[in-house]
Parts: sequence; C-alpha cells; structure tokens
Amino acid sequence: MKMNRVSVNPATAYTVKSLVKALNILEVLSEAEQPYTLTQLSRHLRLHVSTVHRLLVNLVRHGFAEEDPLTGGYQLSFRVLRMGLRVLDRLDFRRAALPWLRELNQQTKETVHLAILQGTQAISIEKFDSPQPVGLDARLGGVVPLHCTGVGKTLLAYQGADLLERLAQPPGFARQTPHTLTGLAQIRKELQQIREQGYALDREEAVEGLRCVAGPVFDYQGRIVAAFSVAGPATRMPPERVSEIARLVVETSRKISYRLGLPNEPKPTAATEG
Repeated sequence: MKMNRVSVNPATAYTVKSLVKALNILEVLSEAEQPYTLTQLSRHLRLHVSTVHRLLVNLVRHGFAEEDPLTGGYQLSFRVLRMGLRVLDRLDFRRAALPWLRELNQQTKETVHLAILQGTQAISIEKFDSPQPVGLDARLGGVVPLHCTGVGKTLLAYQGADLLERLAQPPGFARQTPHTLTGLAQIRKELQQIREQGYALDREEAVEGLRCVAGPVFDYQGRIVAAFSVAGPATRMPPERVSEIARLVVETSRKISYRLGLPNEPKPTAATEG
C-alpha cells in the first residue's frame, strides 16, 4: 500500500499550539548548558508554570526529557540523542569526510570540527579534539555565527545573496571582538576572497586569542554541503603556521569533495558571485 506524502504549506498549515509549545521546550533544553528548572523554563518561554509542567510530564513520560536527580531540573533524554544520531547517519558527506578530518586532526594536532548551515547560523555536527593542553572547546550541536567564524564564513560564501542581505538587516553583524568584520562591503570582499582561495580565516574575530582556518565540502554538483575548520590558540597559530594549515585545509577539501563525486579540480558554483 502506497503511503501518502506529507506536504506542508506554512501559510495554510494547521497549528497545534500545545505541540508547538512542547517543541519549544525541547529547543530550549537542547541549547542549555545545564538542566533547566520548571521556573526557569516558564520564564524563558513566557508560559504559565502549570502549562510547562503539563507539557514536561508528557515529554518525560514519552522519553524525550528527563529530570536530573541532583538539581531537580530537566534535560533532554538519550532518546533524543539516538534520534539525532540517526539523522547524522543519513548524511553521506559526513561519512566521507570523517577519515580525512581525522587525518587533518592528527597532522595539525589542533581541534577539527565539521559544521552545516542551519538557517542563519552554523551548527557543529562532528569534532576531533586537540591532544594539546589548550584547545577549542566546541560542543557538538553548538551554533555559531556566519559572519565571524571560519565555518560560518565558508558556508556563507557559497549561498545566495539573499542570505547575506538578511544577515545585514538590523541589528546587523554583531561585533564579537575588536577584530570582527561588521561592514557589509567588508564581508562581501571577504567572501569573494574565500571563493578565490578556497579557504576562510577567522583572525580572532569570534573569540579573542582563537584563530582558525576553514574549508568547504562540495557535493558532485559543486554545491556546498558542509564546512570544516582547524582551530587553535593564536599563540600556536602564527601567520606562517596558518599558511601551512591553509594548504592542508585546501587539500582536505579537495579530497573529501572528490570522494563525493566532484571533479579533481573543482570549480564550485557560488550563487553570490556577480
């Protein structure tokens, strides 16, 4: 028996308010550094405590959330983790990239992580930690800005011009450090350079004292599907070492993209050109 395909038109779709509120709770818990209490969730979501409690009871009952025995707060359950891992397993580019990213991590002895575009941010989906005492503390599932991070700028460089224009709308590009580029013309020029050289630099633009070199992952049609970066303390990444890492990043980008079907000398399309 053939199942009907679910088609959703956001303009006409019927909204189940209680479901939306429950999903908002899961979203908040997914971003939390520690368990949220009932009161904290209520304040954050601007919902009555009784409403949040009723929804949490159902989320816990069905295994999507759990109560932390030490704090009494709520957090996501391992069932959500298993669901997320199933999504990651469907990403062919991730499987293709892992061996090369692991090798890059071993070559540079710095933190390497893989990210994808999610709306107007980049989200980390894989990482290899630095074996050195001081490294990048990047959480899987963590989100970072597009305009001031290596993976973010790499992803942004190969998107349509409309995304850059959306990011430029007030309040505009947030200044994270004194090195952050916040002007639209500056960022446009930076994105053009990324497309020309095949890698992006984060020159302490997101976090002072942290530098990174990032590269793109293209599919067989030349479309960007992910970005990866090598990140470490500025003290371990002077200009001459950044240049060497950039060479390794470009080579790794070529290897992963070739494995995904892109020709050996890729000339990926960039919708922002022109």
